[in-house]
Amino acid sequence: MTTDLVTYYGQTDLINRLVDNYGTYLEKLDRETKLLLRMVLTNYVFVQERHEPSSYTLIEASRDALFVTFLGMDTPQLLVDICSQLNGLTTHEAETILEALQHQIRWGNAQKLAS
Repeated sequence: MTTDLVTYYGQTDLINRLVDNYGTYLEKLDRETKLLLRMVLTNYVFVQERHEPSSYTLIEASRDALFVTFLGMDTPQLLVDICSQLNGLTTHEAETILEALQHQIRWGNAQKLAS
């Protein structure tokens, strides 16, 4: 097992398309994008648990994410593109990507290097 892994337990067609577009270890995404995507996916999973799954999309989750509200920043176009590509994402797939992002942010190719 590598330190930059994309998935632990799930590999689906949707995740495979994400990997095809952004690299086996999502190495085409920088640390900030991975952090933002993690926020969006977390918001998405939480709301999916509370509402009808088909009524809430990843694009809506990106608009509702805390960075939009509290940091006053617009959703970066790259993140909008990723969310569009992941249209129809299940909570299982979202949690699979969340695990990979967490691993990459903490231990892998997106970790913050001490200065």
